[in-house]
Amino acid sequence: MKKLSVIILTLNVAKEIIPAIKTSQFADEIIAVDNGSTDDTIEICRKHGAKIIHSTSDSFSKWRNDGAKEAKGEWLLYLDSDERIPVKLAREILAIIEDPKYDAYTISRYEIFLGKHLEHWGDPRVLRLMKKSALKRWEGKLHEQPKIDGTIGDLRHQMVHLSHKNIDEKIPNTLTWSKTEAKMLLDSGHPQMKGWRFIRIMFTEFWYRCVRQGLWRDGTEGWIEIIYQMFSKFVTYERLWEDQRKPSLSETYKKIDEDLLQEWQKTDAIITK
Repeated sequence: MKKLSVIILTLNVAKEIIPAIKTSQFADEIIAVDNGSTDDTIEICRKHGAKIIHSTSDSFSKWRNDGAKEAKGEWLLYLDSDERIPVKLAREILAIIEDPKYDAYTISRYEIFLGKHLEHWGDPRVLRLMKKSALKRWEGKLHEQPKIDGTIGDLRHQMVHLSHKNIDEKIPNTLTWSKTEAKMLLDSGHPQMKGWRFIRIMFTEFWYRCVRQGLWRDGTEGWIEIIYQMFSKFVTYERLWEDQRKPSLSETYKKIDEDLLQEWQKTDAIITK
């Protein structure tokens, strides 16, 4: 049986997938779980030795669980296409799986935002290395987390996360995944959105990013991240407001058109130029 399988999630990431694969070559197996790429992602992955698994779902947990089912390794290492494994981390992982003290391990991410490392982002640890036998399943459609049957430790070295490379890349992702987040909030019975709730939500996000994390100390890039996270929250909760609205916006605009057309049907007015 293979010792380590790296599982990478992919969707139209032809421009960034090669370094993710190349920094995973220390593993016995690399699996790309693809969710319908229409660019050259699949061809590039195959060319660089990755096994392709097709997963049709809008759930990150489903992608990760599908990868685990196909993996042949005793250990699983999950990676996103914009994450990289430095040499020191690779060596630590190989040493750990030879003599593990825990069943799963968290990995800290070295965050790079708009080309700069944000010193005040905190320590965003993610649970990504685990024994296959200890993984019960991944749960959560978005912001998914693994359920581990066993003990959890921390790795010392960091992976590199190349986040927010430009605004053209980030906004489409925000618009896409805010729909899922809004639907989750709606299904959970979130209170009706009001004007004051938007202010509270965005102020809370500002307080967390600016004051608690201190991102303002990272200069322009830090301020951009503060503002962008507030914008991201706004988009999610504006979508929630739309979903909660009765009648819906589509019904409202349809009614406006119907009323206007009925007005024309009732009049004998002739419009001439």
